[in-house]
Amino acid sequence: MPVLTTTAAALLLAGQAQAAPLPPDTRDVPATAAPTTSAPPLTGEGERESGRDAAAAFSPGAKQAAPADQSKAPTGFARFQRNNAIGKALRSLNDQGVDLTLDFVGNVAANPIGGVRHGSAESHWVMAAADIDLEKALGWSDTKLHVQGAWFTGDSLGRDSIGNSISFQQTWRPVSGPRLTQLNIEHDFGKLNLMVGRAAVNSYFNNSPLNCAFMSNTSCLTAYGAISDIGITAYPNSSWAAKARYAIDDRWYVQTGAFEYNNDLNAKGKGGLDFSLGKGTGVLIPGEVGYQTSFAQERLPRRYRLGFYLNTDGGQSPYYDANGNSAALSGLPRAGRGGNRLGLYAMADQTVSRAQGASKRNLALFGRFFLNAGNVQSIDWFASAGFVKTGTFKGRDNDTIGLLVTNTHFSDQQIAYLRDLRAKAGGTGSPEPNEIITELNYGWAALPGLRIMPNVQYVINPDPIYATSRKTDIPDAVVLGLRVDVHLAQLFGG
Repeated sequence: MPVLTTTAAALLLAGQAQAAPLPPDTRDVPATAAPTTSAPPLTGEGERESGRDAAAAFSPGAKQAAPADQSKAPTGFARFQRNNAIGKALRSLNDQGVDLTLDFVGNVAANPIGGVRHGSAESHWVMAAADIDLEKALGWSDTKLHVQGAWFTGDSLGRDSIGNSISFQQTWRPVSGPRLTQLNIEHDFGKLNLMVGRAAVNSYFNNSPLNCAFMSNTSCLTAYGAISDIGITAYPNSSWAAKARYAIDDRWYVQTGAFEYNNDLNAKGKGGLDFSLGKGTGVLIPGEVGYQTSFAQERLPRRYRLGFYLNTDGGQSPYYDANGNSAALSGLPRAGRGGNRLGLYAMADQTVSRAQGASKRNLALFGRFFLNAGNVQSIDWFASAGFVKTGTFKGRDNDTIGLLVTNTHFSDQQIAYLRDLRAKAGGTGSPEPNEIITELNYGWAALPGLRIMPNVQYVINPDPIYATSRKTDIPDAVVLGLRVDVHLAQLFGG
């Protein structure tokens, strides 16, 4: 219901306004503060699940596209943004160093073809955040406080109807309800930035603003693989953490961190409010070296990153129980593993074309790769590639077209476990080890702060991890989806 109410209200405002270029006095409503540096935007705030607007993906520090980058908004709506009391209050708070965010993201998906059964599912979350400049508030120079909470609810089409483990809805989480997702403080020493507090690994490592231009959970927020294999803390789950980033220059940087690994923090009822120390079973240590540029630095900006994840908790065997037998056949829990979990990753975003002049209409190609290099886990490797075209038809400078193709390659032990489950149910054979998912979408920037993204996804060789009694392969499935992003602060002109 929240998505229907919010979306309908926004569309009604758009429909009542006349489509015309903005008059000069309506262009002073900022989407974000103007960037003051071209350094990588990898500070204590981190990337958030809603991601940044694709039109601002190569704009340093910008979260959403500025008014000049937006597709032409109706004059009446721009006047509403300038004059409404909420927008004025948000801009006033921003001038005082308090940046407030309230986002809603909703996903609806249905599979008219394939899967265990045909069905539909809806999931959504509401996220509220405050980024406070403590220099303006308390006089603490170059210091910021980040607080974020979210509330999740809904069902999973992949789990309930198709039977596979990879979600087609990036808003679905196995544990619903409210959760404190971030509470940390950062200090910038110039080239060195330090963060300490509560945070998730995937908000800072191996992510890109282009990832959340899709609805598939293989892409948004972090490329798939590391969460399943390494157990990295992933939004909305957080733990005690410390992170350091060093900007070698305005293009190169290195960063590393230490995050407590305590899987019990993700249990139902915890809500991210368990601040106990020393109860974890391991430490997550990520590291990354990166190179990135922006529209301010070159005509065709790019982003390259190489990194690793190390978890001193060895995880569980994908196949064996504590007696060295098949856990699927014995019915006993899978055995714990000693040693470390280790994953390596690489990612690249490359703008390959751009409209003439200062326009930010562009075509960006991207690629992602994850390799499990430690204990045998459920996934050996994951790869994805695609493109995001920002600026589509005439006057639609902030609309996007996105194409994503992913391949998740399951390990021999994971496939053997699924084979034994099938045999136990009376079936024969093994599932295919490669699960291929594609997504094609159109992101309609209906208004500043409102993006509506119809999409179609296709899954080849769905894994049967949530179809444990399945005797045969799950038929390939077509998924029709709709994602709605509402950035309320931007909608009101904050």
